[in-house]
Amino acid sequence: MFTKTHWEERYQEGKDSLPWDSGSPAAELVEYFTSLTELPKRVLEIGCGTGTNAIWMAQQGVTVVATEFSPTALESAKNKASKAGVNVEFLLSDIVEKAAKPDTKFDFVFDRGVYHVMAPEHREVFIDRVATALNAHGYWLCLAGSADEIRLPDEKGPPQLKASDLVDNAEGKFELHELARTHFILPGGKPHLAWKALFRKREI
Repeated sequence: MFTKTHWEERYQEGKDSLPWDSGSPAAELVEYFTSLTELPKRVLEIGCGTGTNAIWMAQQGVTVVATEFSPTALESAKNKASKAGVNVEFLLSDIVEKAAKPDTKFDFVFDRGVYHVMAPEHREVFIDRVATALNAHGYWLCLAGSADEIRLPDEKGPPQLKASDLVDNAEGKFELHELARTHFILPGGKPHLAWKALFRKREI
Protein backbone atom coordinates (compact mmCIF):
# COMPACT_ATOMS: atom_id res chain seq x y z
CA MET A 1 0.00 0.00 0.00
CA PHE A 2 1.05 3.61 -0.55
CA THR A 3 2.91 5.63 2.07
CA LYS A 4 2.41 9.21 3.24
CA THR A 5 5.51 10.16 1.26
CA HIS A 6 3.93 8.79 -1.91
CA TRP A 7 0.81 10.95 -1.50
CA GLU A 8 2.74 14.07 -0.56
CA GLU A 9 4.92 13.66 -3.65
CA ARG A 10 1.83 13.28 -5.83
CA TYR A 11 0.34 16.53 -4.52
CA GLN A 12 3.67 18.32 -4.89
CA GLU A 13 3.82 17.20 -8.53
CA GLY A 14 0.53 18.98 -9.16
CA LYS A 15 -2.67 18.55 -11.12
CA ASP A 16 -1.37 16.09 -13.73
CA SER A 17 -0.56 13.62 -10.93
CA LEU A 18 -4.00 13.92 -9.31
CA PRO A 19 -6.51 12.22 -11.61
CA TRP A 20 -9.01 11.87 -8.74
CA ASP A 21 -9.03 15.65 -8.13
CA SER A 22 -11.83 16.59 -10.54
CA GLY A 23 -12.72 19.90 -8.92
CA SER A 24 -16.37 18.84 -8.57
CA PRO A 25 -18.01 17.36 -5.47
CA ALA A 26 -18.64 13.63 -5.56
CA ALA A 27 -22.01 12.92 -7.18
CA GLU A 28 -22.74 10.28 -4.53
CA LEU A 29 -22.23 12.83 -1.76
CA VAL A 30 -24.49 15.36 -3.48
CA GLU A 31 -27.11 12.65 -4.02
CA TYR A 32 -27.00 11.66 -0.35
CA PHE A 33 -27.40 15.21 0.92
CA THR A 34 -30.25 15.81 -1.54
CA SER A 35 -32.07 12.73 -0.23
CA LEU A 36 -32.12 14.00 3.37
CA THR A 37 -34.99 15.93 4.94
CA GLU A 38 -32.55 17.31 7.50
CA LEU A 39 -28.83 17.75 6.89
CA PRO A 40 -26.28 16.53 9.43
CA LYS A 41 -25.16 19.27 11.79
CA ARG A 42 -21.51 18.28 12.07
CA VAL A 43 -19.58 16.25 9.48
CA LEU A 44 -16.10 14.80 9.17
CA GLU A 45 -14.33 14.15 5.90
CA ILE A 46 -11.36 11.81 6.12
CA GLY A 47 -8.71 12.41 3.47
CA CYS A 48 -10.08 15.63 2.01
CA GLY A 49 -7.35 16.15 -0.60
CA THR A 50 -7.59 19.69 -1.94
CA GLY A 51 -10.90 20.25 -0.18
CA THR A 52 -13.53 20.09 -2.94
CA ASN A 53 -16.02 17.94 -1.05
CA ALA A 54 -15.42 19.60 2.32
CA ILE A 55 -16.00 23.04 0.80
CA TRP A 56 -19.19 21.88 -0.92
CA MET A 57 -20.56 20.49 2.35
CA ALA A 58 -19.74 23.74 4.15
CA GLN A 59 -21.61 25.62 1.43
CA GLN A 60 -24.70 23.59 2.35
CA GLY A 61 -24.57 25.13 5.83
CA VAL A 62 -23.12 22.26 7.87
CA THR A 63 -20.13 22.38 10.20
CA VAL A 64 -17.22 20.59 8.55
CA VAL A 65 -13.99 19.15 9.92
CA ALA A 66 -11.71 17.77 7.19
CA THR A 67 -8.51 15.81 7.64
CA GLU A 68 -5.60 15.16 5.31
CA PHE A 69 -2.05 13.89 5.88
CA SER A 70 -0.46 15.62 2.89
CA PRO A 71 0.64 19.14 3.97
CA THR A 72 0.64 20.29 0.33
CA ALA A 73 -2.94 19.10 -0.24
CA LEU A 74 -4.08 20.66 3.03
CA GLU A 75 -2.58 24.03 2.16
CA SER A 76 -4.36 23.94 -1.20
CA ALA A 77 -7.63 23.07 0.54
CA LYS A 78 -7.29 25.99 2.94
CA ASN A 79 -6.64 28.38 0.05
CA LYS A 80 -9.66 27.10 -1.88
CA ALA A 81 -11.92 27.43 1.17
CA SER A 82 -10.72 31.00 1.73
CA LYS A 83 -11.45 31.91 -1.89
CA ALA A 84 -14.88 30.26 -1.62
CA GLY A 85 -15.64 32.26 1.52
CA VAL A 86 -16.52 29.24 3.66
CA ASN A 87 -15.28 28.04 7.03
CA VAL A 88 -13.86 24.51 7.19
CA GLU A 89 -11.69 23.25 10.03
CA PHE A 90 -8.80 21.56 8.23
CA LEU A 91 -6.54 19.26 10.26
CA LEU A 92 -3.23 17.63 9.35
CA SER A 93 -4.02 14.17 10.64
CA ASP A 94 -3.67 10.45 9.92
CA ILE A 95 -6.70 8.58 11.21
CA VAL A 96 -4.72 5.35 11.60
CA GLU A 97 -2.34 7.08 14.02
CA LYS A 98 -4.91 8.98 16.11
CA ALA A 99 -8.46 10.25 16.15
CA ALA A 100 -8.91 13.55 14.34
CA LYS A 101 -10.95 15.24 17.10
CA PRO A 102 -11.28 12.81 20.01
CA ASP A 103 -13.58 15.12 22.01
CA THR A 104 -15.97 15.80 19.13
CA LYS A 105 -18.82 13.66 17.81
CA PHE A 106 -20.10 13.83 14.24
CA ASP A 107 -23.40 13.00 12.57
CA PHE A 108 -21.82 11.99 9.27
CA VAL A 109 -18.42 10.79 8.02
CA PHE A 110 -17.43 10.91 4.36
CA ASP A 111 -14.59 8.94 2.82
CA ARG A 112 -13.92 9.07 -0.90
CA GLY A 113 -11.18 6.60 -1.69
CA VAL A 114 -9.40 6.53 1.67
CA TYR A 115 -10.53 3.20 3.07
CA HIS A 116 -9.63 1.47 -0.18
CA VAL A 117 -5.97 2.53 0.07
CA MET A 118 -5.66 1.22 3.64
CA ALA A 119 -3.38 -1.75 4.20
CA PRO A 120 -5.51 -4.72 5.29
CA GLU A 121 -4.00 -4.62 8.79
CA HIS A 122 -5.15 -0.99 9.18
CA ARG A 123 -8.77 -1.44 8.10
CA GLU A 124 -10.02 -2.47 11.53
CA VAL A 125 -8.39 0.60 13.09
CA PHE A 126 -9.91 2.84 10.42
CA ILE A 127 -13.41 1.45 11.01
CA ASP A 128 -13.05 1.72 14.77
CA ARG A 129 -11.98 5.35 14.49
CA VAL A 130 -14.94 6.16 12.22
CA ALA A 131 -17.37 4.49 14.61
CA THR A 132 -15.87 6.26 17.60
CA ALA A 133 -16.13 9.63 15.83
CA LEU A 134 -19.84 9.21 15.11
CA ASN A 135 -22.83 10.01 17.26
CA ALA A 136 -25.29 7.20 17.96
CA HIS A 137 -26.83 6.12 14.65
CA GLY A 138 -24.49 8.39 12.66
CA TYR A 139 -23.78 7.54 9.02
CA TRP A 140 -20.59 6.80 7.11
CA LEU A 141 -20.55 7.07 3.32
CA CYS A 142 -17.62 5.23 1.76
CA LEU A 143 -16.64 5.28 -1.91
CA ALA A 144 -14.14 2.58 -2.89
CA GLY A 145 -12.82 0.95 -6.05
CA SER A 146 -14.56 -2.29 -6.99
CA ALA A 147 -12.88 -5.63 -7.69
CA ASP A 148 -15.73 -6.41 -10.10
CA GLU A 149 -13.95 -4.30 -12.72
CA ILE A 150 -11.77 -6.43 -14.97
CA ARG A 151 -8.52 -4.72 -15.97
CA LEU A 152 -5.63 -5.53 -18.23
CA PRO A 153 -2.42 -6.44 -16.38
CA ASP A 154 -0.82 -3.04 -17.06
CA GLU A 155 -4.00 -0.95 -16.76
CA LYS A 156 -3.98 1.70 -14.04
CA GLY A 157 -6.91 2.58 -11.84
CA PRO A 158 -8.02 2.99 -8.22
CA PRO A 159 -7.43 0.21 -5.71
CA GLN A 160 -10.04 -2.54 -5.91
CA LEU A 161 -11.99 -4.10 -3.06
CA LYS A 162 -14.42 -6.97 -2.95
CA ALA A 163 -17.80 -6.19 -1.42
CA SER A 164 -16.81 -8.45 1.46
CA ASP A 165 -13.79 -6.23 2.17
CA LEU A 166 -16.24 -3.47 3.01
CA VAL A 167 -19.10 -5.34 4.60
CA ASP A 168 -17.33 -8.03 6.61
CA ASN A 169 -14.89 -5.63 8.23
CA ALA A 170 -17.55 -3.07 9.14
CA GLU A 171 -20.45 -5.22 10.29
CA GLY A 172 -19.33 -5.43 13.92
CA LYS A 173 -19.80 -1.69 14.38
CA PHE A 174 -22.08 -0.72 11.48
CA GLU A 175 -25.34 -1.69 9.82
CA LEU A 176 -25.14 -1.72 6.04
CA HIS A 177 -27.90 0.50 4.66
CA GLU A 178 -26.88 0.60 1.01
CA LEU A 179 -24.32 -1.06 -1.21
CA ALA A 180 -24.46 -0.10 -4.86
CA ARG A 181 -22.28 0.21 -7.92
CA THR A 182 -21.05 3.61 -8.96
CA HIS A 183 -18.02 4.96 -10.83
CA PHE A 184 -14.98 7.06 -10.20
CA ILE A 185 -14.99 9.53 -13.08
CA LEU A 186 -11.42 10.58 -13.80
CA PRO A 187 -10.69 13.58 -16.05
CA GLY A 188 -9.45 12.45 -19.45
CA GLY A 189 -9.85 8.79 -18.62
CA LYS A 190 -12.46 6.07 -18.57
CA PRO A 191 -14.85 5.65 -15.62
CA HIS A 192 -13.72 3.06 -13.08
CA LEU A 193 -16.20 0.81 -11.32
CA ALA A 194 -16.60 1.61 -7.62
CA TRP A 195 -18.66 0.78 -4.56
CA LYS A 196 -20.96 3.22 -2.82
CA ALA A 197 -21.46 1.93 0.72
CA LEU A 198 -23.65 3.70 3.26
CA PHE A 199 -23.28 2.48 6.82
CA ARG A 200 -25.12 3.40 10.02
CA LYS A 201 -23.44 3.07 13.39
CA ARG A 202 -24.86 0.21 15.41
CA GLU A 203 -26.47 0.72 18.78
CA ILE A 204 -24.18 -1.35 20.99
